[in-house]
Amino acid sequence: MYKTGNTRERWALFLKLFIPILIYQFANFSASFIDTMMTGRFSTTDLAGVSMATSLWNPLFSFLTGIVSALIPMVGQELGKGDKEKVRTIFHSFIYIGIGLSIFFLTCLLFLARPFLANLQLETAVRQVAETYLFYMAFGLPPFLLFSICRSFFDSIGLTKLSMYLMLLLVPLNSLFNYLLIYGKMGLPALGGAGAGLGTSLAYWCLLIIILLVTKFHSTIQSFSMWKWTPIHKKWMKEGLRIGLPIGLQVFAEVAIFAVVGLYMSNYASLTIAAHQAAMNFATLLYAFPLSVSITLPIVISYEIGASDGESVRSYTRIGRLTALLFACLTLSFLYFNRQWVASLYGQEAAFIQLTANFLTFALFFQLADAFTAPIQGILRGYKDTSVPFVLGLVSYWSITFPLAWFLDAWLKLGPKAFWIGLITGIFCCGISLSLRLKWIQKESGL
Repeated sequence: MYKTGNTRERWALFLKLFIPILIYQFANFSASFIDTMMTGRFSTTDLAGVSMATSLWNPLFSFLTGIVSALIPMVGQELGKGDKEKVRTIFHSFIYIGIGLSIFFLTCLLFLARPFLANLQLETAVRQVAETYLFYMAFGLPPFLLFSICRSFFDSIGLTKLSMYLMLLLVPLNSLFNYLLIYGKMGLPALGGAGAGLGTSLAYWCLLIIILLVTKFHSTIQSFSMWKWTPIHKKWMKEGLRIGLPIGLQVFAEVAIFAVVGLYMSNYASLTIAAHQAAMNFATLLYAFPLSVSITLPIVISYEIGASDGESVRSYTRIGRLTALLFACLTLSFLYFNRQWVASLYGQEAAFIQLTANFLTFALFFQLADAFTAPIQGILRGYKDTSVPFVLGLVSYWSITFPLAWFLDAWLKLGPKAFWIGLITGIFCCGISLSLRLKWIQKESGL
């Protein structure tokens, strides 16, 4: 990270950080995309099972990455003040937090996932796939979380290209392990959807080994003495949880509502479950664009807040929101003209393709809603403002989405489509409330 003198330099720095983040977010989302696409080509039943499992996994995945993302504004503000000495202590505090969270949630997945799935009205074959998928994914939780902490640290010091290169390794690793384990190649058993879970876990373990080697030998990272042991520092752990938990809970509340909608689809036939999951999976992949803007903004804004440069903070705010809007126009246009082709990536049955394409129509509006809301979340995190946005997000999603969806389903008989409309409305309402919060924060801080 470094200071910029004018708008042109800020655009250059923003894009220098943003483009690698965008690429590695696609690689990150590709794990779920590859699992879904390759499983769908194995069988619709296995795809339905993976859909139910990811409805539980994705909220947990997002909750944990949300917590550790608090490392970015904490490190950013210290660097903006010119204080490098505290960076190693902050990083190690998050490592301790990550180890504790890994142990706790690994235990929860192993002992609670099966009873929960047993209470759903699932076909036996679908439930068995979901149970086994989650069992294998549970063992990928520790490397995934530790890798996420290291990646957040790299981003916070401006090494987003390094994060990109490491995340790009996930695509071939995940594809290879999935191919071998889903379809049973090279003498391995054909595990179907469950093999996708095992393949993803193995890919995360490989990435963790690689990233440990990188932190040992990369010259820029060596300057922070990351391998020098630091005792547990309660102050920074409390600060990390104070900032990170609301972020994690906010993201969890957002993703959980999508997961609950996915679980609600268990009331429909396997074809509807699979089509909904395929459409939602591709919509999630496109979310990489606004999410990348949301991740980039705290890096630059926290640094400028630490340096008390209000002009740069406001300039980066405009740059981030405009970038999200431009990419939304591109993705919306692509999806509008290619819905049938996208649907065919997930399966070959004509009825499945048509139903998935119908769901993808609603994904068009997701692009606009996310482009409006996601950048504001990133800006507020740069200010270390996380608690109130969590409450606003919780109220916006959970008090609007389901009441509206149930009303549309009951009175207009829209079925699954009613829940897509409810989700889109909830995202827009969240964006409006966060915009008002941002105006208040900017006025109070003077930045």
